Amino acid sequence: MSTGPVWKRRLAVTLALLIVPLIAMLVVAWRVDKSLPDMTSVATQDAVEERELLPTNVTPTHYDLLLAPNLEALTYTGEVRIKVHINEETSEIVLHSNELDLLKASLIMGDAAPLQASRIELKKEDETAHLHFEQTLAAGSKATLFVSFHGVLNDLMVGFYRSKYKDAQGAEKFMATTQFEPTDARRAFPCWDEPMQKATFGVTLRVSEGLTALSNMDVAETTNAGDGLKEVRFNITPVMSTYLLAFVVGELEFIEAHTSGKHNGRAIPCRVYTTPGKSAQGQFALDVAVQVLEYFADVFGIAYALPKLDQIAIGDFEAGAMENWGLVTYREVALLVDAASTSSRARQQVAYVVSHELAHQWFGNLVTMEWWSELWLNEGFATWVGTLAVDHVFPEYHIWTQFLVDDLQRALALDALRSSHPIQVPVRRSAEISQIFDAISYSKGGSAIRMLSSYIGLDNFFRGVRAYLQKHKYANASTQDLWRALSDASGVDVNEFMAIWTRTIGYPILTVDELPGGTQIQVRQNRYLSAGAVNDDEDQVLWWVPLRVATPGSDTQRTTDVLTTRNATVDVPVGTAKWYKLNQDTVGIYRVKYPPGAVANLATAIAAGELEVNDRIGIIADAAALASSGHSNTSDFLTLLRAYRNETELVVWQEISQRLDVLQSVWADEADVIDKIRALTQSLFSPLAKRLGWDAASDEDSLISRLRALAIRYAGCSGDSAVVAETQRRFAAFFGGDRSVFNTDTLRAAFVVAVRAGGRDEFTKVQEYYLDAANPVDQQLAALSSMGFATDPELLDELFAFALSDRVRNQDVHQAIMAVNTYGPSRTRLWQWYRDNYALLATRYRASMSYMGILVRLSVAEFTGTARANEVEAFFAALNTSKFQRVIDQSLEKIRSNTRWLEKDRADVAAWLASNAY
Repeated sequence: MSTGPVWKRRLAVTLALLIVPLIAMLVVAWRVDKSLPDMTSVATQDAVEERELLPTNVTPTHYDLLLAPNLEALTYTGEVRIKVHINEETSEIVLHSNELDLLKASLIMGDAAPLQASRIELKKEDETAHLHFEQTLAAGSKATLFVSFHGVLNDLMVGFYRSKYKDAQGAEKFMATTQFEPTDARRAFPCWDEPMQKATFGVTLRVSEGLTALSNMDVAETTNAGDGLKEVRFNITPVMSTYLLAFVVGELEFIEAHTSGKHNGRAIPCRVYTTPGKSAQGQFALDVAVQVLEYFADVFGIAYALPKLDQIAIGDFEAGAMENWGLVTYREVALLVDAASTSSRARQQVAYVVSHELAHQWFGNLVTMEWWSELWLNEGFATWVGTLAVDHVFPEYHIWTQFLVDDLQRALALDALRSSHPIQVPVRRSAEISQIFDAISYSKGGSAIRMLSSYIGLDNFFRGVRAYLQKHKYANASTQDLWRALSDASGVDVNEFMAIWTRTIGYPILTVDELPGGTQIQVRQNRYLSAGAVNDDEDQVLWWVPLRVATPGSDTQRTTDVLTTRNATVDVPVGTAKWYKLNQDTVGIYRVKYPPGAVANLATAIAAGELEVNDRIGIIADAAALASSGHSNTSDFLTLLRAYRNETELVVWQEISQRLDVLQSVWADEADVIDKIRALTQSLFSPLAKRLGWDAASDEDSLISRLRALAIRYAGCSGDSAVVAETQRRFAAFFGGDRSVFNTDTLRAAFVVAVRAGGRDEFTKVQEYYLDAANPVDQQLAALSSMGFATDPELLDELFAFALSDRVRNQDVHQAIMAVNTYGPSRTRLWQWYRDNYALLATRYRASMSYMGILVRLSVAEFTGTARANEVEAFFAALNTSKFQRVIDQSLEKIRSNTRWLEKDRADVAAWLASNAY
């Protein structure tokens, strides 16, 4: 799923991304030193966690499912016939069911009369149905379980639910759709809702004649059911897990294309479905899909398994996208592109999300993780290989460079917390699953795969992946199965490399010391924490770390230097080289602390343009992280920034802007300093904005267009009067009817600057733009998120009420409030809104409590101060937050870490700003 970071959900959407995140994967190149301490003390999971699973006395092999949704009453009826195998003698069958009304159940065994269930017992807490029979069922026998039931097409965006849209006349209508991952198939029909309980599925949908019905497979037949209804029966699926089943019913239109068939052995029909009037916006995603399906068939060595691939845009959709086998569902913003108006960033994100979800058709669907503790096998891999596919189709995006900011740095930030979790995280019960769809499973996983594949080589890596898929297709697999395949392919013991990374929280900081003589350095590894100090019992792990040392003129990457002990001495020509850098190309998952002289040399090299873009990103990211954790002074980071004044690459500026955002956030309440930090920001971005101007050349690269928008936003929000004035002039012209004054990328930046510098008029116009359904969905969401840049308390109160109204979809509430915390004085008001509306939010998102975690993070994580942390902690202590407690813990840890940073470097930052005349 594409989460993100919600968004699986790169679902937590950031200001830089328009969908919920999207996510991450994994594998890395490692070797564990034989003298490692007992890993049980550092959060490894050598033993399988105790899982709360269904009894295995009865298991399913095939489902025949008939559903009849009523889009007017918003209910449905259903019948399911499940072929089961009785593994042990029993008189009770237990399966999953959640918020369904089970009408009757019976068991058919051979030619005997149906055996009626004597009692149907529903256990709400366990989400199970216990079917009791008076006759004992013999071990080794086969039977067909029949259950009839009734359900509601809910508004929770899970299970079998309703999604609203407006037709051409503006009338509100509904479609019925599904979202089953991780554990909501049980909301649609009674089933064995666990990844290991694979079966085949025959789906029949009884719907109104004028509606389109879709499921995973192609249509076998359509028959007249009378009373204006039809029954659409689909072909039987391959063996698959319940969470991958899907069906959609509604007024739909589509566009279609076919793959070349070069690597699949046949042309695969691909369609993009939308609500009426939007199908043309699916053309870009369709073009991506037909190319990527062939690319994956090539690199995986296995043809796409199903007869067709459908993709559909859903209006109300909590995840970014969902990889249902053969019927992939998306948020509209993650699938639809208006050729004239969609921003280049949104277009790239559509390419990535489509690639990510299609990767799952093999890695996740064809071969499925055995349990949710192996989630990274799905999401980590899809993050990495989805990026690889985008790079293959659109090399001009330079997406691997963007990966460093969107994924690697995102993962490093979260994994620097004590409240993080291992990539392979123990999961005991279903309530815990949603909390691990985060930057660790997606982004750290993907970063680790990048590190591993670069070490053993792509050819060896894909040779192992092909063997893994071939051996485990239509079945379940574990992390160990992947390691075995990669080890066989590469001749390297990958498990020895990987165990420490997948089973352990965190990553190291490498401290470099230059030894006398000028020919060697000593490197020491310790655990890195954003809080700074590491206790002895937290610093027991010795990671396998590829050093990748680079010097001027290096014509090959030094992959042979690997740190596996606490300390090591490495040959580096310190005395003669102009500079040296560890972690060449920023592939490794670690931070580096250099001696002051080495930092100065790197700064000189950066200013002279001698370092590659990925290395420039890694250096400034490490400097900022080390400042916040107390491994260096913040003034060291600020000094290093000077070397980047002539920087030309978008992604480097994205990293710089995000680091300055953090600095402004932590110092937001420091009245004597915050304006000087804004002046510093202005001094960096205003020259860039002036050089690039407002208007693009006709053949301009999309990355330059995005850099222009970034420069305008940061120069304007930091108080550049010329940028603000030009924004206001163009803003007035735009809403006066001249839409040419903004391109698809500068529109969002202009809205942000106009709302931040303006008042009610700007706020209202941007709100009206959001409400205009004729505008592309990505630009609508850009407008919605821009409203949070208002500083007037009255406007913010209106925004908070608007966010909870029916004019904002439930999935987009975070978009409305996500920028409020960027302005220090508004944070208390946002936190009060969250507290005042907690009961309403908890009810609204009761089936997708991970979204509550997103709202928590936005509402409190930017605070500083011990009193604030204590206040937040006290509020949640009295509530049942078990399904999003991890985010609360992470937010509290972030508040306290930032508080320590501020207290440590308050004087340091003030002195640096004063000495540099800000």
